[in-house]
Amino acid sequence: MRTPRTVLAAAVALAAAVCAPFLTAPTAAAAPAKLADDFNGDGYRDFVMLGGTHGKDGRVTVVYGTSTGPGTRVQTIHQDSPGIPGAVEEGDDWGFAATSADLDRDGYADLVVASPGETVGDIWGRGGLTVVWGGAKGLGSGTVFHSPIAPEYAGSGDRFGLDVVAGDFDGDGDQDLAAISSSRAGVVLLKGPFTRTGGKSGWQSLGGDYGYLNASQLAAGRVDAGTATDLYILGDDLQDGRDDVDLSAFFHRGGSSFARRAHEIRVPDDGGHQIGGGPVTAIGDFDKDSYGDLAIGRGYERPDGERGYVTVHYGGSSGPNASRKPVKFTQDTAGVPGASEKEDHFGAAIAAGDVNGDGYADLAVGAPGEDLEGKRRGGMVTVLLGRAGGLSGTGAKTYHQNTSGITGAVENDDCFGQSLKLTDYTRDGRADLVVDTNDQLDNTRWGLVHLLKGSKTGTTGTGSKSFTVNSLKLSYKTLGGPFPY
Repeated sequence: MRTPRTVLAAAVALAAAVCAPFLTAPTAAAAPAKLADDFNGDGYRDFVMLGGTHGKDGRVTVVYGTSTGPGTRVQTIHQDSPGIPGAVEEGDDWGFAATSADLDRDGYADLVVASPGETVGDIWGRGGLTVVWGGAKGLGSGTVFHSPIAPEYAGSGDRFGLDVVAGDFDGDGDQDLAAISSSRAGVVLLKGPFTRTGGKSGWQSLGGDYGYLNASQLAAGRVDAGTATDLYILGDDLQDGRDDVDLSAFFHRGGSSFARRAHEIRVPDDGGHQIGGGPVTAIGDFDKDSYGDLAIGRGYERPDGERGYVTVHYGGSSGPNASRKPVKFTQDTAGVPGASEKEDHFGAAIAAGDVNGDGYADLAVGAPGEDLEGKRRGGMVTVLLGRAGGLSGTGAKTYHQNTSGITGAVENDDCFGQSLKLTDYTRDGRADLVVDTNDQLDNTRWGLVHLLKGSKTGTTGTGSKSFTVNSLKLSYKTLGGPFPY
């Protein structure tokens, strides 16, 4: 079973193995939500984790925000929850992926939960997206949106919802959804605004020629000079059948021509790769030139012994800047602590955000296979800092469970860093680092999530928080761990 991912969440099946018709929406009275993850409209970001089980399938956990970050109010949502459509069934994969945005322009962010294994009628594995609507009291009832592709075209095993991201992709001011399916439709755009009765403003297929879509990921953000949301689709580029497969990032420019592929970044891999671990794509302006740059984590490259690396592809006024040479980072890069070793999986998960408030995006890189202090696969996270000229190894810092202030200790197979997120939960202008680990709390319970605060000097263990199965009353053993989406 593939476990869920985070803007970022992601599949970690390999990591766990290594470590363990047109409907018009009404005009909304309220202004759109200012924060894409503020479900109760109190001005604080709410924290979402994917993982754990309810009966035979998955669940989602929401920790509501406060002025100091995620607080004590916790909400668990699954398909047996009041107002949530469907029923808990084994293999639905409810919570496989998630995103959030104010989809109905009512001033409250809404949570989108994917269930790509969902059987619809007699169609096995058709999948779907459940929008859990926000409101003054938080998340409430839900509405399911299925793939608009006709079942006779998509067939069984469409698995709509293998990944999902939100953004104003067509530039009309409303939030849209882009989702992956494994059918010929490939990546599908659902156009907003959406309604609680299942309405949307249309849809488009972005095409299905993105290689092996079961292993693809999406990254949404502003890359070029436009105001609409741009999209990268990470997938395989088949050069000569399965004997010559390159990893490619396909770029769709936000705006009226969004459905047309505008550019392709091809990344030769010299024979064999795995898109896996946590989220392995991230968009951030690492050189503060007002254009988004794309980072790709390559933590499971078999030719290099799965040591792993990260490549950064810089953006420009029209999107990817082909004239600027990509930059590669490994644990042997000058300034980066540690050394590149087999099965470190450096780049198995990445996340972008400004950790020190200097205006440059920084990059967190997970190496869940890192051996530390005599413990195998204890795991580590490295934060690379942005600056004029772009991302650099200079000043990079590492974090693990023996870092001062961080709960726990380095143990075998903790895989600290198998999934990551960088988001400003404390409203101080600095991104906080969320790290997932397989940390074993006792013989029956698994999972620990750490939140390390951003500061003027960067990410710090001081004042860090941890979320355990005890405080959240969850069991993560089946899925291997909680995952920040």
